[in-house]
Amino acid sequence: MHQTMRFRLFATIAVVFLIGILCQHGIFAQQKGAKSSKKSSEKPALPPSGPQGQSKGQQKTQSNSSIVIDNNQQTIKIGMNLVESDPLDLPQWRAAQLAVEEINAAGGVLGKKLDLVVASSPNKQYDKVYPGMKRLIDSGVTCLIVPDGSELTIKAANLTVVRDVLMVATSSTSPEVTSLKDNDLVWRTSPSDIFQGRVVAELLDSMRFKTAAVIYIDNSYGNGLFTNFRDAFVKKGGAVSSAIKYPSMTTYRDYDFKAKLDSLYKSKPQAVYVISDIEDGIKITMQSQIYGFFTKEYKPQLIGCDANYSNDFLFAVNPSVIEGMLGLSYVRPQNYPNHEKFLTRFKKYLVDSKDSSNYAFNVLDGLVDAETMDTYASTAYDAVYVIALAITKANSVVAAEVAKNMRLIANNATQAEMINPNEFAKGAASLQKGKRINYTGASGPVEFDEKGDVTGGSYTVWRVSKGRYTVTRVISFP
Repeated sequence: MHQTMRFRLFATIAVVFLIGILCQHGIFAQQKGAKSSKKSSEKPALPPSGPQGQSKGQQKTQSNSSIVIDNNQQTIKIGMNLVESDPLDLPQWRAAQLAVEEINAAGGVLGKKLDLVVASSPNKQYDKVYPGMKRLIDSGVTCLIVPDGSELTIKAANLTVVRDVLMVATSSTSPEVTSLKDNDLVWRTSPSDIFQGRVVAELLDSMRFKTAAVIYIDNSYGNGLFTNFRDAFVKKGGAVSSAIKYPSMTTYRDYDFKAKLDSLYKSKPQAVYVISDIEDGIKITMQSQIYGFFTKEYKPQLIGCDANYSNDFLFAVNPSVIEGMLGLSYVRPQNYPNHEKFLTRFKKYLVDSKDSSNYAFNVLDGLVDAETMDTYASTAYDAVYVIALAITKANSVVAAEVAKNMRLIANNATQAEMINPNEFAKGAASLQKGKRINYTGASGPVEFDEKGDVTGGSYTVWRVSKGRYTVTRVISFP
């Protein structure tokens, strides 16, 4: 079967599989009374104005200080919101499940079973996601994992912060997340694009390029990555000859980039940086050739982002257009024992659970998308562990109390005991003895800064060569 057809078939299987599982476990949508309140669920009341527009002193809060570990409570809940159409959500959900099962097998959190409560929505539009997220919070969830992109994370903070809920984002990379006025309640286990922008600037500088044009999607991800690249590139003596943004849309099927590309290529830049999602990235590169911007005399060095490191992108674009294209993608550390051991357990977990999804096939076949999925599966896995360990140290599920302990269970410190993945019992026992621990994750060392961001990670620098991706090097930071 042709790889493109095969990939799309697997993607369809993934969505069907996810919906089926969610329905089976009773987490897909319907709550009691949902039919009778259909009108209100279609147009949910928007949450109060969020953390971006308020200072800490101005924010209204709904106290949950009475929510502590109750001996009569049989389980401790953490929530997770899924977007069914996002191919990265399925592996993150499955990895979170694995973490929960490992923790429960180790005795649970403070002797109680950890329960992953899930809500789902069909897409990333916030009005679709909001009702399910609100249901999770209304059900008593005080710690929430969000495996979707930066735009949704920032909007979700409008709800979670004013409701005193701790949110851990596992694939949100926009620098805008860092600047949220969030009462220390928004954290993430994936690194900020401030690092990716700097690495791209260093890459172009090493190639002695002095001019670059950027075309970028107008959302939190695109704006943040562009800004950090521009600032870093200018500091190195480079010039951004044109910066063209385009609207964030559900689909680009009928969108024509011709006018945007006219402006992008007008100054004949040495390099063109494409900051996009998959569908729009495909169209931008294809229309660059179709409309004649690439000639025998002129073809700039194309630079791509995470979304361009995908089989869909590789198979959809004319190979001659993207031959020699360079790009960066966030990946788990190379030759990192914790990740390799996690991946071995995860593969077995998928086989034992008879997971027939797109993700499972990718892992077994070694497709390029599997590397990206592995990476974010490990950040979701780590999110469960840091929340569970912080709850243990706090002896409370109050979000503010859990947040106070996140750095204390993850960051390196004098005489801190290293706790690896699948060592929850060891970590919990040390915490109950009053010892300091340092959770070292599956996605890499988990070190949180004062903003709740992880301070390190790795990027693969890839090149398109003869219709395939080749990894030229891996850059780790800081």
